[in-house]
Amino acid sequence: MAEALKTTGAEEVRWDLGDLFSSPDDPAIEAALARELERAKSLEARFKGKVATLDPKTFAAMMRELADHEESAAKPEVYAYMLHSQDTQDHAAGRLLARVREAAAERGVHLVFFPLELAQITDEQAASLYADPEAVAYRHFVEHERKFRPHQLSEPEERVLTDFSPVGNGAWVRLFEELCARIRVDLGGEQVQLDVALNLLREPDREVRRKASGAITEALRGDIRTRGYIFNVILQEKAIDDRVRRFPSWISSRNLANETSDEAVQALVDAVTGRYDVCVRYYRVKRKLLNVGDLHEWDRYAPISETTRDLTWDEAKDLVLGSYNRFSPRAGKLVEQFFADRWIDAPVVPGKAGGAYCMPVTPHHHPYVLMNFTGKLRDALTLAHELGHGLHDRLASNQNVFDYHPPLTLAETASVFGEALTFDRIMAEEKDPKVRLAMLCNQCEDAFSTVFRQVAFNRFEDASHNSRRSEGELSVEELGETFQEKLQAMFGEALVLTDDHKVWWSYVGHFLHTPGYVYAYAFGNLLALSVYHRFLDAGPSFVEKYLDFLAAGGSTRPDELVKGIGMDITDPGFWDAGLKILDGMVAEVERLSGGR
Repeated sequence: MAEALKTTGAEEVRWDLGDLFSSPDDPAIEAALARELERAKSLEARFKGKVATLDPKTFAAMMRELADHEESAAKPEVYAYMLHSQDTQDHAAGRLLARVREAAAERGVHLVFFPLELAQITDEQAASLYADPEAVAYRHFVEHERKFRPHQLSEPEERVLTDFSPVGNGAWVRLFEELCARIRVDLGGEQVQLDVALNLLREPDREVRRKASGAITEALRGDIRTRGYIFNVILQEKAIDDRVRRFPSWISSRNLANETSDEAVQALVDAVTGRYDVCVRYYRVKRKLLNVGDLHEWDRYAPISETTRDLTWDEAKDLVLGSYNRFSPRAGKLVEQFFADRWIDAPVVPGKAGGAYCMPVTPHHHPYVLMNFTGKLRDALTLAHELGHGLHDRLASNQNVFDYHPPLTLAETASVFGEALTFDRIMAEEKDPKVRLAMLCNQCEDAFSTVFRQVAFNRFEDASHNSRRSEGELSVEELGETFQEKLQAMFGEALVLTDDHKVWWSYVGHFLHTPGYVYAYAFGNLLALSVYHRFLDAGPSFVEKYLDFLAAGGSTRPDELVKGIGMDITDPGFWDAGLKILDGMVAEVERLSGGR
């Protein structure tokens, strides 16, 4: 346990949020909220009832003003969220988060008209707008909004939903996150955060892993019925929203937002579940490498070698920066600024939200990274992953606020690509075949976690949403049985999940805050693997094409964006290419280990 809890050098690596606001009590926050409320009222007074009939010049002027409003309004919300995630037990941060969400709802009721009227733009009016050199800048956004027309409600109905939003989904998600942040795992009398305990599942000593796994299960059982109730509320809220908005399935709204068809997503899911054999083959090999009779959940990420590589924060920083600089000095310079200007919050501290994220703010304000650095090699890969998101955001800063964010299906491309750059640098410098095998195993496991596990999560979500709609409220036992069934499927007989594993669904925040999100990890990972192998084949000539792809943000449909880097995601067989790469990784593990 001491290994996981040692000093890493990340203890003082805290982000500086001062370029947003100075404190939760900064008067500039209330001033911004008041100013943007008045601006929302002004936009409503001037443009309500007119959006679909504006001439192109006036339309472009309205969009510029709305974009400026969106950027200004985002800053208090992002600041409050990050302040709360750095310490979920801080009452001042929690109070501010509630305040900005209430302000967003109050402001939002005055802008309900906008997407409703935007969706009513006719083909003729759209053609007129797109013929104008200024208005055409908003083409993709307009076309995307028009696709939601069949799912919109009347303005009075939309206003009521907006009014109730502060006590809706966001409030329940906040409660769930705070409950998870308070989870403490008892490791031999020492109370540690969940992230620290989860990291022990990568320790060489099997008994340490087994005990950590059992302790995590016990910790998750506390408050599980409360978390299960929250999940049921989210499931039912989604069912109601889908019913009143006339979405055919629980996943359809997410797919529409991702600009991906239900059929395309199902093709991805079918392709991945159809290759669970890749995962099974790998764990058969791992079972022999570890020389154990049966593998269980505490063995999923067990190192195959007693030799583990730990890193200080500075070593991880140098590794990641060097990897990005070797790929592209321009990319490296953008990434380096995250360290130089204190845009990263790295240490494990009490009350801090678990996991890691990169938080974009606006095109005109830099993003931030939060992570929990424990000194393991995988933390360096997590850092590379989140900085990939950061690079994507910084390159896309030339886009307007409506086209700044890529859809979720492309949002993981840059992050996985950055991980691959860093991993290959590690492998290039490591000559010991045993260590190389261990590292390749780690890479397989991370890829499986992102592809196979996330699709298994999707299958759990699918079953949970559909069962909640057909059978009513689901017990935590029913949720656990479903979770176990869907996760066990990816391992076959090669790894057996014990009954303790049935409660492990209950800390996965994505199920609540973004229903349907998780398949995007598999989408992005398989796409990123294909993109990275295209880079390895093409060499330096690919670099600028890739950076241009990132700079495009979300300015057009995903299938159009990836054409610039030679990809065709509309091909039903596209996913086979990425899955073959994973198959090849397992074949290499089999070769290096002397066979299955």
